[in-house]
Amino acid sequence: MTEIAELVDKLEIGELVARFFASLDERQADPRAHPFDEAWARRFFTEDVRFRFPVGAFAGRDIAPRMQTLAMDMWGRTQHLAGIPLVELDGDQASVRWDAVHTHVQLESTQAARADRPGELMMSGGHYDAEVARTGDGWRFRVVVLTVAWTTGKPPVFNEELARLSAS
Repeated sequence: MTEIAELVDKLEIGELVARFFASLDERQADPRAHPFDEAWARRFFTEDVRFRFPVGAFAGRDIAPRMQTLAMDMWGRTQHLAGIPLVELDGDQASVRWDAVHTHVQLESTQAARADRPGELMMSGGHYDAEVARTGDGWRFRVVVLTVAWTTGKPPVFNEELARLSAS
């Protein structure tokens, strides 16, 4: 692989990370315009993708839209910040790790039920470890694992359907 090809691959993988995080926050801003649907899942994941998040472990691109919808519906607005991805290429596969800070505004209904002040936040920081694969449509996530290093603020009201989806 030439140096130029290696740089292009690393740039494309970095853009995959950035587009994925942007898609989370765009959806929270306008769910109808930016739904988590099959087309969204195809833009980011291989068919056999596996996830391990604090809310559970999930497998398969077909489950990704529902999983992400349920997880993000626990929040109002969000902001996901990604550090510079560290990419290790191996032909048509790569491992990628990036630091992240997540800011979540609690839902108004959660704030009211808890008698919290308006705009109550939960923040977390940690890192993602992912495996990506080159497909006919470009680089896609095959494995995504979030390791949380710290949190501040109150957790959301947990979605029981998400727990059932993780167990399936």
